[in-house]
Amino acid sequence: MASTSTQGPAETGSAHLREAQSAMRALLEDVGLAEARASEVGRTLGLDKSLASKIARFVKDEDPSSAARLMPGSGGVDIVIRAAEARGVAEGHVEAVRRADRALRAFVEKHAGDRRTFEAMFATGPSGGLDLEVRRDLYRSASAAWGVRARTQFLTLAARPSETRPGKLDFVKVGGFVEFERLRPDVPWIISRFHTQDDHGAERYEVEREPLEPGREGGMPFMTRHCSHPVPEINRFERGGVVYDELAPGPIGRRGAVTVVTGERYLGPVSHERSPGNEWGVYPLLVRTPIEGLQFDLLLHPDLSHFGPARLARRGLLEDRPHSGRGYAEWDTEGAPSLRAPFATSAGRVPRYSELLSEAFERAGWDGLDGYRGYRAEVAYPLAPSEVTLMCEIGGV
Repeated sequence: MASTSTQGPAETGSAHLREAQSAMRALLEDVGLAEARASEVGRTLGLDKSLASKIARFVKDEDPSSAARLMPGSGGVDIVIRAAEARGVAEGHVEAVRRADRALRAFVEKHAGDRRTFEAMFATGPSGGLDLEVRRDLYRSASAAWGVRARTQFLTLAARPSETRPGKLDFVKVGGFVEFERLRPDVPWIISRFHTQDDHGAERYEVEREPLEPGREGGMPFMTRHCSHPVPEINRFERGGVVYDELAPGPIGRRGAVTVVTGERYLGPVSHERSPGNEWGVYPLLVRTPIEGLQFDLLLHPDLSHFGPARLARRGLLEDRPHSGRGYAEWDTEGAPSLRAPFATSAGRVPRYSELLSEAFERAGWDGLDGYRGYRAEVAYPLAPSEVTLMCEIGGV
């Protein structure tokens, strides 16, 4: 194996994994199992189904994160070696597997201490890089600790140039929680916070907000047909320029689960023209509730063709690190998946999503979704607290 003296622990661990995979692959090839399926590996070597599946996948996996999870235990490696020896495998291949396995386990013990920590060393982000099982465990623990959980948190933002405020954007916003449960009856829970800011997190804007459903000025902008009934009790208050919506305490468990869906129109809160401090359209969604799944859609009007493709960024908020001041171009992002039209039919996490979008656009007095571009961030068991952000670079008009 090449020297790893100048590498960090993650790179060194990855090199040890590759060595173990290479040695095990050579051993399988020597008994005629190159590229074999798990069933053939198990049948030829007399392995149980679980171990055969793990070995067959381990030797082929190119992603260090998933390879670390598939790494067989020392007992499993011994079983494979004995079975291969019985098939007449060359001693050199056996010794290579033993040597690579010893080196890998010595690294785990020295730098990680245990398997789970070793696997976490290869995580690449605050949510997506962590094993689904790890994120699910964190969700369950957070639910027990805080006394709340929900099946889905969702947000849909549709943006178009304002007809009444030249150079500005109007938005239709619908979102909320599906099957929000309290596990303790005395827990109020803030379900949304609202403010806007420039690229550097400094400037605050006055935002004119209108509920999509009439007759609710000054109150919660419920989309009543899409909420559970009776409509949940929510208190709205403002502190330090931030408007909070808080779900009041209520019945516990599945029978007390509530669905909260709100809808609003924002009139000209931000510019859609590129200028210093406004090079990016940035749309964050805070995850502060233990949830099974997140769905965040951004829909852009055809007249916003100068907005680039949406980028997706995820960051943990446990330490609440401030912006660096270097601008959003420095963020670690990935391309956000595009949505195929019609968007209204592409949401499995949100009940009656088609009806919800149609009603929201109709109440806002907007035309339909023809010609809109759509982007989606979708995460299973996202970490809480974290921030999921969709952002588009603003080009010249």
